[in-house]
Amino acid sequence: MKIYELAPSPSARRVSIFLAEMGIDVERVSIDIRGGENLSDAFQAKSQNGLIPVLELDDGTTISESVAICRYFDEAYPNEHSLFGNTPLEKAQVEMWQRIVELKGLFVAMQAFRNITGVYKDRETCVESWGEVSRQRLIAFLPVLDKRLSESAFVAGDTFT
Repeated sequence: MKIYELAPSPSARRVSIFLAEMGIDVERVSIDIRGGENLSDAFQAKSQNGLIPVLELDDGTTISESVAICRYFDEAYPNEHSLFGNTPLEKAQVEMWQRIVELKGLFVAMQAFRNITGVYKDRETCVESWGEVSRQRLIAFLPVLDKRLSESAFVAGDTFT
């Protein structure tokens, strides 16, 4: 198995943390996103969406998207504590909070960063004013996250997920 990634990216870090918590070691292949390696025909053949990370199984099957990759490992290598929750309620809460943080935190932060810095201006239209709006949306979300973390040990409950 191999994971194609840009190690510092949030999505790749999610997978790395997940694998570390599960004690799973997988070969890593670095993809140069800024250099456009993810736009190459070779990478596009592996990635359903042209993004990283991508898990390539030994039989050549590929899985894109960090949550899907983590779910694969959670099911393929079960242990006593699933990082996606063990009961129906835990699973629903993990999914709910994962989506809330992703949609109102991560995606908004990415929009702010990409549009304010223009890091990918060679391949997408960057609108600095949209970046600033996104930045303000992120700032407005942080008290929601702080409140949640004052109520439980972790975002999705009292156990690490």
